[in-house]
Amino acid sequence: MTKPSYALSSSPLATPFAIDTFTTAPLTTEPLQQISGQIVDVLQDGSFMADFMANSHANREWHCRRAVSCLLTPCIGDTVLITQINNQRWILAILERAEQQSIAEISVPGDLTITAQGNLSMNSNDLTITANNGNCHISEMQYSGKSLSAWISITRLVGNQFESLWKTVTQLSHRLFRHTTQTEQVRAGQLDMRAENYARLHAQQTMVTAKAMTKIDAEQIHIG
Repeated sequence: MTKPSYALSSSPLATPFAIDTFTTAPLTTEPLQQISGQIVDVLQDGSFMADFMANSHANREWHCRRAVSCLLTPCIGDTVLITQINNQRWILAILERAEQQSIAEISVPGDLTITAQGNLSMNSNDLTITANNGNCHISEMQYSGKSLSAWISITRLVGNQFESLWKTVTQLSHRLFRHTTQTEQVRAGQLDMRAENYARLHAQQTMVTAKAMTKIDAEQIHIG
């Protein structure tokens, strides 16, 4: 008599052989036999408990580990594809989510590298990235957006040339220190500088010129 095959079967209820196979010796036949089950518990070590309904209407629970190729993390209630190799049951894939709108998590036990020979595109409504440390190496980068907000404790920028073009610039700070070793030039339509307490202009040579008028106004003026 030819033994029935369970490859890619969705339920052990489909054939009477399921009783003999899974109640007395569950999944003890040849490798690559597969059966579907439902996740009922997620254990602390990352393994899972999956259960199926035998012909006797008794729930049977299996202790399963997730196969490395199953990147999507199963959740409670998901329908999964299970196989047994060397007395170890493995979850090969998630066949159906318990809730289609639930969060899908891709997790691996170690490092993960995504490589594309061509372009790599990511498209979503929202993007959240969380990491303790990060490194970004891009030869040329262009960013376009409507708004950018950043809350940073320390910012350091090192480069050969910096260019910026703004319609309006507003800067508020408690202390501002600027050191230019060679030449600093300011071209403005109108220039207004005001200090609350003390203002000092010192140089080896100082020139103040005006085409129309130069005015110095103070309670006391000391020259020399």
